[in-house]
Amino acid sequence: MKKLFLLGFLPAFFFATHVNAQSKTEIISVDGKQMRAKTSGLAERKAYQPIVILEAGTGQSLESWNAAFDQIAEFSPVLSYDRVGLGKSSNSDQKPSIESQVKALEGLLKEMKIHPPYILAGNNWGNLLIRQFAENHPTEVEGMIYIDPVIDTENATQLSKYLSEKGLDGEKIGAEYMGFLAKTMTNSSVGNNLESQLFFGILQEDELIWSSQSVPEMPSLVILGRGTYVFPMMNELSMNSQEFHKLLVASKLDFFDEYALIRPEYSVLLSSGTMNRLPAAEPTQIAQSVRQVLYADPNKKIISAAQRLSPEEFETFISDIGTYIPASLLTEEDFNMLGYSLMRFDKYKHALALFQYNLENHPDSPNVYDSMGEGLMALGRVEEAVPLFKKAVEMGAKPQHRDFELFKKNLLHGEEMLAGMDK
Repeated sequence: MKKLFLLGFLPAFFFATHVNAQSKTEIISVDGKQMRAKTSGLAERKAYQPIVILEAGTGQSLESWNAAFDQIAEFSPVLSYDRVGLGKSSNSDQKPSIESQVKALEGLLKEMKIHPPYILAGNNWGNLLIRQFAENHPTEVEGMIYIDPVIDTENATQLSKYLSEKGLDGEKIGAEYMGFLAKTMTNSSVGNNLESQLFFGILQEDELIWSSQSVPEMPSLVILGRGTYVFPMMNELSMNSQEFHKLLVASKLDFFDEYALIRPEYSVLLSSGTMNRLPAAEPTQIAQSVRQVLYADPNKKIISAAQRLSPEEFETFISDIGTYIPASLLTEEDFNMLGYSLMRFDKYKHALALFQYNLENHPDSPNVYDSMGEGLMALGRVEEAVPLFKKAVEMGAKPQHRDFELFKKNLLHGEEMLAGMDK
């Protein structure tokens, strides 16, 4: 597992795309309930461009994401919302469940006609919701950002055991921490209290099992706040609250060290910010992490798109991808390699879309003309292919391209086939 500090961890090309879009907040009716949603970039969103969905922590409204939302909106479509019972969404007197909260999000996306693919970011307890959503929609989610996730190590029994292993009175301190959570997770809001009861009950009953949710393999970042600022109420612990916080972070690092042995696509990023406050306090770090997931392995995204999209849809996908993925990640060599890979699986029209992209974006390369010619030949479009082979030979002569002999061979083959067609 890779452990990185967020500050300065992204290359310069991660800041290459910019979207000028205005945010919009509206009330949407979902299964008889009113849900408040804030979006940006929907009008500008390309057909198969990912949209980032922000899932707030326990009892939090969409305002908790405002600072990070604005920065993410500079390069991607984005959605934040109030769960039922929170913020300005409808009140609810029914105890929620993880399944019901995810169903409400599914309904919201359907009503707003926000189609996949999605990139999901959750804060503390919101991570359980995005994991459940990803399990429900394994082909629709492209990446996950887990911000201070609540995990197995915070179950009451496991926390007590971990503290005892550190030479502390685990039972006593664990009970004190659970008491602290019970106080901080409740307020005057009925919806907040109901949601807090749900999540707090999961910890009390030792029911939080991270691996129980079958989330498909995809780029996944875990961000842990290691700052030592803590709420004044934490002084109620019988041990130093800052030392307790360090142990809490250490237990999570140990957990993900082990988890990454079976799920190597996970990386952990350590933030100097305070746990559970990162979206508001460290919005740039959050936005950078979203960029990292958004731009991760574009070649894999292209192959995946070729498998699920029709040739016409794939052509649209390829023509648009350069508007939201930096050009430095979409190289001529990679597109050429991917095109030939698709041809080996008889996806000739899909391959042609990649060769066409290269032809339009790298017109000074003789190789792109030769590859486009081969793509056309595979489709029987010999008359269109021969002029491209001629162009490749002309451009590859001086200075002589390393594949010059191949260019000549392809031209000769094309001309022979063309001559045979004329007989």
